[in-house]
Amino acid sequence: MNPTEPEQHQPQHRRAPRPVSGRLYRATRRAAGSMDRWLRRVSAAPPEPPEDAPEPEEPPVSADLLDLLRHMGVALIASGETTNQVQRILDDLARRYDADEVHFFVLPTGIFVRVHDSRGTAVDLLETSVDTLRLDQIAALYKLIDEIKHKVPPPRQATLALARILDSPPPTAVWLMLLGNVVLTTGLGLMLNPTANALPGYIVIGLVVQLLIMIADRMPLISLGLPVLAGGAVTLLAFGFPHALGGGNPQQLLVPGVSTLLPGATLTNGSIELATGSMVAGASRTIYGLNKLFLLAFGVLIGLQLLGPNRSNPPDHMHQLGWWAPVLGVLLIGLGHSWRASAPPKSLPWLLVVLYAAFAAQRLGVQIGGGLLGSFLGGMVAVPAAYLVQRNRNAPPTQVAFLPAFWMLVPGGIGFAGVSQLVAESDANGLHVLVTTTLTVLAIALGVLVGSGLATKRPPQITPMVEQFLGPDTGRHSADRRKS
Repeated sequence: MNPTEPEQHQPQHRRAPRPVSGRLYRATRRAAGSMDRWLRRVSAAPPEPPEDAPEPEEPPVSADLLDLLRHMGVALIASGETTNQVQRILDDLARRYDADEVHFFVLPTGIFVRVHDSRGTAVDLLETSVDTLRLDQIAALYKLIDEIKHKVPPPRQATLALARILDSPPPTAVWLMLLGNVVLTTGLGLMLNPTANALPGYIVIGLVVQLLIMIADRMPLISLGLPVLAGGAVTLLAFGFPHALGGGNPQQLLVPGVSTLLPGATLTNGSIELATGSMVAGASRTIYGLNKLFLLAFGVLIGLQLLGPNRSNPPDHMHQLGWWAPVLGVLLIGLGHSWRASAPPKSLPWLLVVLYAAFAAQRLGVQIGGGLLGSFLGGMVAVPAAYLVQRNRNAPPTQVAFLPAFWMLVPGGIGFAGVSQLVAESDANGLHVLVTTTLTVLAIALGVLVGSGLATKRPPQITPMVEQFLGPDTGRHSADRRKS
């Protein structure tokens, strides 16, 4: 390179000026994007209600009240009430809370609650359990119902109180429950077969059956087959050791041995529901009771087949106890049932009053017209006696005083004896036995219906009946017109 030549500078690359139209286009685009985002935010925001907008409507019945009514219905079914009586109690409780839009459909397996108003209809349900409440739980349940009727506490508070009742542990010790079933079995045995030779069998079999019941409460698999297991165990003990336990007549141990498993109350309630028009509830209860009855008879058949054809014949002469044995049996039934079912404190004397009243009416009916009349009179007297007992101070509720009376009437005992005879011995008169059993249950149910009517309805007034028969121009109506 020649140093004398002038230095040549490289040209520098400068950004060309942008046209005005491009800058205006990009600014317009940014403004449009901002406007679009603002419009999206405005459209997503909820509109503000006007000042005069009406408040949202509340449901006609609160969820807490529906929850209380559903659980109360389930508890009442577990206490042994019929579906018609459960519906009446629930209707009364709903009216206490000013809830007239609630309707109930009660079944032995569930409670349907229907709420209807101008906006539509809503239906809810709650399944029930086949377990029966203890006597102390039943007493606490009806005490809670009386408290709701008088004080009308908040529904949630009442529901929590009901949950505490249902979850309460048994107040009776295990050994006392075992002793209670032994005493109950012995008392029922003294009523049905008052023989001294059978007393050891009543004690042993009552203890074994209660142990099986306690095991079944902890093991669901055994609970499903408890009637068959208990029927077979009682048969093996009675016919396997006939002279040691039954005094040579093991047949007399069968019914008292499984008395705690007999579905007498279920069959009676089913008959009452069928008689009052509750066909679905009555049919389901009756089928359930008959199924349990046949399972017990099936257990007896299995026990007899395991023992074989060699059976001891009953002795010609048996030492019968005196007239006092059935009377003592009633006392033992009251003691045993109160211990086994955890009766409330100070309730035993009142339970015995109802038991002896039903026992006297049943014996009177048997002496006058036979077993069916005795069953009818026993059921008819038991209900008014329970209502009269309830009026006394410190007395248990009507349901608590009435439930032990089923042990006096023994509808399931007669039915079980007939079915076991039909299955085990192939008796030619088995149809007659089953018909007699059905009639006995119906007689007890009819007696309970009549007794309930006598206890809850006011007696008819004679004057209106006479005036209606003689005509409107007689009696008080005629005297009132003469004065005018």
